[in-house]
Amino acid sequence: MVDLKQEHAALQDHILQAKSGRTRLHIRGLGSKDFYHPLPTTIACEPLSTLGLKGVINYEPTELFIQVASGTPLLEVEALLAAQGQCLPFEPPRFPQHRLEPQGGNASIGGMVACGLSGPARASLGGVKDYILGAHLINGKAEHLVFGGQVMKNVAGYDVSRVLASSMGTLGLITEVTLKVLPMTLGDCTLKAMLPTKEALALMQRLGQRPLPLHSSSWFKDPCATQDPQSMAFVLRLKGAKAATQSAVSLICAELLALKSSPLELTALQAQAHWDSVRDQTHPFFSNPSATDASLWRISLPLKALKHGPPSFAHHAFTEWFGALHWMWANEAQAIQLQQEVSALGGSMNLWRAGAGLEQDTKLKALNTLVEPNAMNLQNQLQRAFDPEGVFNTGRAHP
Repeated sequence: MVDLKQEHAALQDHILQAKSGRTRLHIRGLGSKDFYHPLPTTIACEPLSTLGLKGVINYEPTELFIQVASGTPLLEVEALLAAQGQCLPFEPPRFPQHRLEPQGGNASIGGMVACGLSGPARASLGGVKDYILGAHLINGKAEHLVFGGQVMKNVAGYDVSRVLASSMGTLGLITEVTLKVLPMTLGDCTLKAMLPTKEALALMQRLGQRPLPLHSSSWFKDPCATQDPQSMAFVLRLKGAKAATQSAVSLICAELLALKSSPLELTALQAQAHWDSVRDQTHPFFSNPSATDASLWRISLPLKALKHGPPSFAHHAFTEWFGALHWMWANEAQAIQLQQEVSALGGSMNLWRAGAGLEQDTKLKALNTLVEPNAMNLQNQLQRAFDPEGVFNTGRAHP
């Protein structure tokens, strides 16, 4: 059992001092997501580190939950779970330091929750918030609050612990979190084929109407491909019982052959390497801008908007989540056109990583899809309730 009472008391004192001195605090763990909604230069903030909050507080493999201090590295938690044949099914990105941010590091559990990011499995298994059972939080009044429990049925009234997902540290300092975990599946298979964008999307739509163990998908331009330049590398992962997976593989291979595309089943190592590169954005697409002034944009589209085919930009995008999530490199002029098409389709578009030297370009940030008024009003009410003095009001949640 990890005893963090002294660390909690020190953090509460720090927050009280900031409150009395009208100082804003920027909560930071290992810094792997400093690039995501970076701090506005117009707001002065002092860092408040969570790195003193480390350790597993409670882990019951048979009960499928783990309770962890917020500064604990995600890699350590995943290693512990893997030793028991379990995992965090939403595949949170770890963003290794050597490929993305010079000052970044591997993710912490608190940062994973606060940023609310999920990996390739998000479309089939849900996101971070769907696996939060409980959380402990020090709010802007230095009160140490407890929400939720260790099982779903313990939650009564407002499920505040899930609200912390994507809050970007603006509601308070998460000290520990309890997460639901799941067993690793035994029947895993990843298929790869070359398909035009339109046929890849249409295939996913057909497969999605059947009871198949679909888990993750991605399609993207493969610079090594020597076939039709209009084709994309289509990669599909299935997870579930072995019999169900094998049956689905036979069906999908028949579909691909009918489209005159030869499917290839990746080895376990090849599959793991691919999905890790998508999850952690170490895939070559994410480190090769289309132009020196291009920024990386995250585009989310409702699947119903794709019933008549993919958007015009899809051939140049990296697509995930069965067609719902697109990553695009675009400069300002291209981003304006993107915004118009995304808005017409009922989707959202947000700046993910600004191009070199454009980190503080307000014109780019102005192209982000605005938060709906009702959602923004709810966010403001939550911030006033948890942090009336604005100690954690850094502007990161809604720049």
